[in-house]
Amino acid sequence: MGQALPLLECDPFLVAALFADLRAVGARGRRDDRGCLLVLDIDHFHRLEETAGADSAEAALVRVAQTLARLLPPGSRAARLGSDKFAVLLAASGLGDALALAETLRLTLAAPGEVADDPAVPVSIGLADAIGLHDEPPGDTLERAGAALLRAKRDGRNRTRVAPPPRPRVGGISHAMAMR
Repeated sequence: MGQALPLLECDPFLVAALFADLRAVGARGRRDDRGCLLVLDIDHFHRLEETAGADSAEAALVRVAQTLARLLPPGSRAARLGSDKFAVLLAASGLGDALALAETLRLTLAAPGEVADDPAVPVSIGLADAIGLHDEPPGDTLERAGAALLRAKRDGRNRTRVAPPPRPRVGGISHAMAMR
Protein backbone atom coordinates (compact mmCIF):
# COMPACT_ATOMS: atom_id res chain seq x y z
CA MET A 1 0.00 0.00 0.00
CA GLY A 2 3.00 2.32 0.35
CA GLN A 3 2.89 3.25 -3.34
CA ALA A 4 -0.80 4.17 -3.13
CA LEU A 5 -0.53 6.44 -0.09
CA PRO A 6 0.56 9.60 -1.97
CA LEU A 7 -2.53 9.21 -4.17
CA LEU A 8 -4.76 9.54 -1.13
CA GLU A 9 -3.56 13.08 -0.49
CA CYS A 10 -4.77 16.07 -2.48
CA ASP A 11 -1.15 17.11 -2.83
CA PRO A 12 -0.64 20.32 -4.83
CA PHE A 13 2.90 19.18 -5.69
CA LEU A 14 1.59 15.95 -7.27
CA VAL A 15 -0.99 17.93 -9.23
CA ALA A 16 1.69 20.45 -10.32
CA ALA A 17 3.94 17.57 -11.42
CA LEU A 18 1.06 16.06 -13.38
CA PHE A 19 0.51 19.39 -15.18
CA ALA A 20 4.25 19.78 -15.84
CA ASP A 21 4.24 16.33 -17.42
CA LEU A 22 1.11 17.25 -19.40
CA ARG A 23 2.96 20.28 -20.81
CA ALA A 24 5.99 18.13 -21.66
CA VAL A 25 3.88 15.49 -23.40
CA GLY A 26 1.99 18.22 -25.25
CA ALA A 27 5.25 19.66 -26.56
CA ARG A 28 5.99 16.49 -28.56
CA GLY A 29 5.71 16.85 -32.29
CA ARG A 30 3.90 13.65 -33.31
CA ARG A 31 0.21 13.02 -32.68
CA ASP A 32 0.60 9.25 -32.22
CA ASP A 33 2.78 9.51 -29.10
CA ARG A 34 1.19 12.51 -27.40
CA GLY A 35 -0.37 10.48 -24.63
CA CYS A 36 -3.76 10.45 -22.95
CA LEU A 37 -5.31 11.89 -19.83
CA LEU A 38 -7.85 9.95 -17.75
CA VAL A 39 -10.06 11.66 -15.21
CA LEU A 40 -12.05 9.37 -12.98
CA ASP A 41 -14.26 9.73 -9.97
CA ILE A 42 -16.19 7.44 -7.72
CA ASP A 43 -19.86 7.14 -8.59
CA HIS A 44 -22.21 8.32 -5.82
CA PHE A 45 -19.26 9.00 -3.48
CA HIS A 46 -21.07 11.61 -1.40
CA ARG A 47 -24.07 9.31 -0.96
CA LEU A 48 -21.67 6.56 0.18
CA GLU A 49 -20.11 8.97 2.67
CA GLU A 50 -23.52 10.05 4.00
CA THR A 51 -25.10 6.60 4.22
CA ALA A 52 -22.21 4.26 5.04
CA GLY A 53 -19.95 6.75 6.82
CA ALA A 54 -16.49 8.22 6.51
CA ASP A 55 -14.73 4.86 7.00
CA SER A 56 -16.51 3.35 3.98
CA ALA A 57 -15.75 6.41 1.89
CA GLU A 58 -12.08 6.23 2.92
CA ALA A 59 -12.01 2.52 2.05
CA ALA A 60 -13.31 3.36 -1.44
CA LEU A 61 -10.58 6.00 -1.90
CA VAL A 62 -7.92 3.53 -0.72
CA ARG A 63 -9.19 0.91 -3.16
CA VAL A 64 -8.98 3.37 -6.06
CA ALA A 65 -5.47 4.49 -5.09
CA GLN A 66 -4.24 0.92 -4.66
CA THR A 67 -5.76 -0.16 -7.97
CA LEU A 68 -4.17 2.75 -9.80
CA ALA A 69 -0.78 2.02 -8.21
CA ARG A 70 -1.06 -1.64 -9.21
CA LEU A 71 -2.39 -1.33 -12.76
CA LEU A 72 -0.82 1.81 -14.21
CA PRO A 73 2.06 1.23 -16.60
CA PRO A 74 5.55 2.54 -15.78
CA GLY A 75 5.97 6.20 -16.70
CA SER A 76 2.37 7.09 -15.83
CA ARG A 77 1.64 9.86 -13.35
CA ALA A 78 -1.47 9.95 -11.18
CA ALA A 79 -2.77 12.54 -8.74
CA ARG A 80 -5.85 13.03 -6.64
CA LEU A 81 -7.48 16.26 -7.79
CA GLY A 82 -9.86 16.51 -4.86
CA SER A 83 -12.65 14.71 -3.03
CA ASP A 84 -13.18 11.55 -5.11
CA LYS A 85 -11.55 12.69 -8.38
CA PHE A 86 -8.24 11.39 -9.74
CA ALA A 87 -6.29 12.21 -12.90
CA VAL A 88 -3.88 9.88 -14.69
CA LEU A 89 -1.42 10.88 -17.40
CA LEU A 90 -0.46 8.06 -19.73
CA ALA A 91 2.53 9.76 -21.31
CA ALA A 92 3.24 7.52 -24.30
CA SER A 93 -0.07 5.80 -24.78
CA GLY A 94 -2.30 5.82 -27.81
CA LEU A 95 -6.07 6.03 -27.55
CA GLY A 96 -6.63 2.27 -27.97
CA ASP A 97 -4.24 1.33 -25.15
CA ALA A 98 -5.57 4.10 -22.90
CA LEU A 99 -9.17 3.01 -23.48
CA ALA A 100 -8.28 -0.61 -22.71
CA LEU A 101 -6.57 0.47 -19.48
CA ALA A 102 -9.52 2.69 -18.52
CA GLU A 103 -11.90 -0.22 -18.98
CA THR A 104 -9.61 -2.54 -16.99
CA LEU A 105 -9.54 0.01 -14.15
CA ARG A 106 -13.30 0.49 -14.28
CA LEU A 107 -14.13 -3.22 -14.33
CA THR A 108 -11.58 -4.04 -11.63
CA LEU A 109 -12.97 -1.37 -9.32
CA ALA A 110 -16.62 -2.24 -10.01
CA ALA A 111 -16.06 -5.80 -8.78
CA PRO A 112 -15.61 -6.56 -5.08
CA GLY A 113 -11.98 -6.87 -4.08
CA GLU A 114 -10.15 -10.04 -3.16
CA VAL A 115 -10.52 -9.52 0.59
CA ALA A 116 -13.75 -8.97 2.47
CA ASP A 117 -12.95 -5.34 3.29
CA ASP A 118 -12.40 -4.34 -0.36
CA PRO A 119 -15.66 -2.74 -1.51
CA ALA A 120 -16.89 -2.62 -5.08
CA VAL A 121 -16.18 0.94 -6.21
CA PRO A 122 -17.92 1.87 -9.46
CA VAL A 123 -16.22 4.77 -11.23
CA SER A 124 -16.89 6.91 -14.26
CA ILE A 125 -13.95 7.80 -16.48
CA GLY A 126 -13.34 10.56 -19.02
CA LEU A 127 -10.47 10.14 -21.48
CA ALA A 128 -8.77 12.79 -23.62
CA ASP A 129 -6.12 11.88 -26.17
CA ALA A 130 -3.88 13.88 -28.52
CA ILE A 131 -2.50 15.97 -25.68
CA GLY A 132 -1.04 19.24 -26.93
CA LEU A 133 -2.30 18.90 -30.50
CA HIS A 134 -2.89 22.39 -31.96
CA ASP A 135 -0.95 23.85 -28.98
CA GLU A 136 -3.72 22.87 -26.59
CA PRO A 137 -2.88 24.05 -23.06
CA PRO A 138 -3.00 21.46 -20.22
CA GLY A 139 -6.08 23.10 -18.72
CA ASP A 140 -7.98 22.55 -21.96
CA THR A 141 -6.93 18.88 -21.99
CA LEU A 142 -8.23 18.52 -18.45
CA GLU A 143 -11.44 20.28 -19.49
CA ARG A 144 -11.93 17.84 -22.40
CA ALA A 145 -11.36 14.84 -20.12
CA GLY A 146 -13.70 16.36 -17.53
CA ALA A 147 -16.42 16.87 -20.13
CA ALA A 148 -16.07 13.21 -21.18
CA LEU A 149 -16.34 12.23 -17.49
CA LEU A 150 -19.57 14.22 -17.15
CA ARG A 151 -20.90 12.51 -20.29
CA ALA A 152 -20.10 9.11 -18.72
CA LYS A 153 -22.09 10.11 -15.64
CA ARG A 154 -25.01 11.41 -17.71
CA ASP A 155 -25.01 8.20 -19.73
CA GLY A 156 -25.59 6.13 -16.59
CA ARG A 157 -22.31 6.09 -14.62
CA ASN A 158 -19.83 3.21 -14.30
CA ARG A 159 -18.62 3.73 -17.86
CA THR A 160 -15.83 5.33 -19.86
CA ARG A 161 -16.30 8.08 -22.43
CA VAL A 162 -13.74 9.56 -24.84
CA ALA A 163 -13.47 13.28 -25.53
CA PRO A 164 -13.27 14.57 -29.08
CA PRO A 165 -9.76 15.60 -30.15
CA PRO A 166 -8.67 19.19 -29.57
CA ARG A 167 -9.68 21.70 -32.20
CA PRO A 168 -7.35 24.14 -33.90
CA ARG A 169 -6.68 27.39 -32.11
CA VAL A 170 -8.31 30.50 -33.57
CA GLY A 171 -6.36 33.75 -33.19
CA GLY A 172 -4.25 32.43 -30.32
CA ILE A 173 -7.15 31.00 -28.32
CA SER A 174 -8.61 27.54 -28.34
CA HIS A 175 -11.76 26.86 -30.34
CA ALA A 176 -13.59 26.08 -27.08
CA MET A 177 -12.65 29.48 -25.64
CA ALA A 178 -13.63 31.26 -28.86
CA MET A 179 -17.10 29.67 -28.70
CA ARG A 180 -17.84 30.92 -25.16
